[in-house]
Order: sequence, then structure tokens, then C-alpha cells
Amino acid sequence: MKSLPKVLIISAAVGVFGYGVGVFFSMAPPIMAGAMAGLTLLYGILLTKQHRAPTEKGFFKNVATKIPMVTVIAVALWFGAGYFGFPIWWQIEFVSFSVIGMIFFIILDLKTLKVEKSAGDSILRLAFTYALPSVLFIIITSQLPQFKPEHELAKLNKKPVTRFVPGPEAIAAGREIFESNKCFNCHKVFWEGNSDRGPNLGTKQIGLYSADYIKEQILEPRKIQSPGFEDPKSKKAMPTYYGEDLNEAELLSLVSYLKTMRDPTHMPVEGKFPDQWTWWDDKKILEEGKLVFEGKEPAAEGLNCAVCHGADGIPMMTGAFDFRNPNNPDTDKMPDHMDVTLKDFPDELYYRRVTRGVDNTPMAPWGLIFEHLYLWKAEAYARTFHDPLDKRTEKKPVPPIPTKEEIERWKKEGLFLDPLL
Repeated sequence: MKSLPKVLIISAAVGVFGYGVGVFFSMAPPIMAGAMAGLTLLYGILLTKQHRAPTEKGFFKNVATKIPMVTVIAVALWFGAGYFGFPIWWQIEFVSFSVIGMIFFIILDLKTLKVEKSAGDSILRLAFTYALPSVLFIIITSQLPQFKPEHELAKLNKKPVTRFVPGPEAIAAGREIFESNKCFNCHKVFWEGNSDRGPNLGTKQIGLYSADYIKEQILEPRKIQSPGFEDPKSKKAMPTYYGEDLNEAELLSLVSYLKTMRDPTHMPVEGKFPDQWTWWDDKKILEEGKLVFEGKEPAAEGLNCAVCHGADGIPMMTGAFDFRNPNNPDTDKMPDHMDVTLKDFPDELYYRRVTRGVDNTPMAPWGLIFEHLYLWKAEAYARTFHDPLDKRTEKKPVPPIPTKEEIERWKKEGLFLDPLL
């Protein structure tokens, strides 16, 4: 029997080992170390307990002692799998397996059966012990999504896209190309997929970028690394063979689908979950936004916010909005007026005022003239007149991922202004 001090020493050693393994495999070292050390400690403590003579348990006591433990395990599996980005069906499967395990151990702990009188009895009991868990496993797992060979064969035999015509059909074809090339394995699209190795293309709003930029990111993924994904594992994750695998029509269809990745209600989000930030707090974006605001961005030639609002924030035109005053109210000249002051403007309000303009004022609907990528950057910079980045004590909260219903509402209400291809 091991003493408790020895158990603690062994647990600490296992924890150090777990930390090393975590670092080597670029995992979360503290979590891995804690898990390994905790399991070892628990096992060691159980070994130090005084063993009692085994006693038979009644059926209800047998079940009652296992349900709380399995409930804790199931909850831990559900939230643990969700934290590490597993799809919801995997979470359901993990929990299902824990329930199957509980049923199996309940059977094992049932009262001792009578001694077999013959070899036939032994074989029958053995077959029953194997058959019952197998039936449970088959019944439960049959309710989970199944592999369908005909579905996979249909995808393999589908004719490639050979002609590109902008519109809904091209967008739908682009999504199929995105799925068939397993892009969801590394990228989320708002709530779908996985973002361990690549950014969430929905919340990043890849659709704000030019078609040429998106094509370059697909064909030459090592050229520009997405912020927050500079680690060696992420840098090498994106394949470089899409230039050979996709023809021009397929590539354009894929770009058409990616161009729909927009959110007119929130600033773009950068970084890897959970260490993410919005453009409001991105120093590089604010520097780029300053160029746009002052009319020095060649890609947005003709856009110059400083002409009216002033390069230093002091309005140059009568009636121009003063971004220096955090208590400035929203304009009352628009039917969608909101009773909020500048410091509490939601992202959606910033977006609407800049892209749609203000009626009967020089503030034109710039969203019909200039790319929204640069308008968002100019908005991010404009905020610094009353909320300088170097004076902020905390970051602006990262918005929640929008739902499918919200995205449908954006399209229905025409919040994008420009059509989605």
C-alpha cells in the first residue's frame, strides 16, 4: 500500500511530464498537466484507502451510486468537448458513450448469479453479457449521424464546375467546393466548422476583402498570415495545392461564397478563440483607418472623412458630427434614430450612419460608393478621438457569433446595401 506523500510526489512528477508533452504537441500545457496529475492523485488516494470485504449491493443502491458520477462525467465531456471546438454531434456521442458505460457497470455490479450448473449456462451468461451492451451500443449510436456511402459517392462523381456565372448558383457551388475540400476542418463560417487552425471566416468577415485578396489567400496561404494564427502549426495547416486542384470557374465560385461572409452589425473579429479582439482594439487597423479617414488610402481614392470632421477631430464643416465628444447624441434626422450617445453607439449604428448617410446633409451614403472594408476601418479610427487606444483600460467585448436567423434578417432588411453577388 502506498503512503500519501509518495502519491503526491508521483502526481507532481506526472504533472511535469504532462506539461512537457503539452508544450511539445502545442496543446494547452496547464490543462494537460492538471488532468494527468489529478487522475494520478485520485488513483493514488484510492490505493491508500483501507480495503473492506466486498459486500453485495442492492439494485437501487447500485444505480444510485453511479448516476451522480456519470452525470458529472457527462457534463464535463459535454462542456470540455465544446471548449475544444468539437462539433455538437461529437459532444452528443461522447455523452452517449458515458451513458453506455454506466449501464455496463451497473450490469457488472449486479448481485452475484448462482453458480453455473453446466457449460451451457456459462456460455449463455457470457453471450448475454456481451449481447446486452452490444445492443445498447447499436441502438444509441444508430440515432447519431451515419456514414452514407451513396452520399459520398455522389460527391465524388459530381461533375466539376466548368462555367462561372455570378449569382446564387455560383455561391451555392462555392459552398459545395468549400465543403468537399474539407475547409470546415480548419475554418468556422460563423457557427459552423472548426477554428483551431484557421480564423472564423464569418466573424473575420473575409467577404469585406477584394476577390483578388481572397484568391491570393487560397493559392498562396503562406504569404500573409491571419492575426492570431502565427504559430508554426497554423502556418503549415493551409494546403498550397488548390491552384492545381481547382479550375478557374471553381475558384471564382469559391470566392463568390466567401464574399458573402459579412456582418453589418459588428466590427470584424481577429485572432484565435478564446484570445480574440475586434478592430476597435487593433493597432494596425487603426493606423490603416487613419489613412482612410484623412483621404490618404489609394485603394479608397476620393474618400476623405477629415474634409468635414477634421484631421484632428475638430469639425471643419458646420453640423459635422464631433467625434471628440463621447456624449454626442445620434442624429434625429433619420427614421432609425437611436436614443444613445456616441460612447454607447452599437457597431450596427456606426455602420448604418456611414454606409447609408444622413438625409438632407453632406453625409452621403458612402456604402454605395466605397468598399465597406475601408469604411469599417475609418469608423474604428474615428472612435479614437474620444476613446484613444493607449488610454483604454479594457478591450471592447467580442460580439457573440450571429445565428442563422440573424443572418437571414440582415438579407431581408437589406442591411448590406450592396447585393451579395
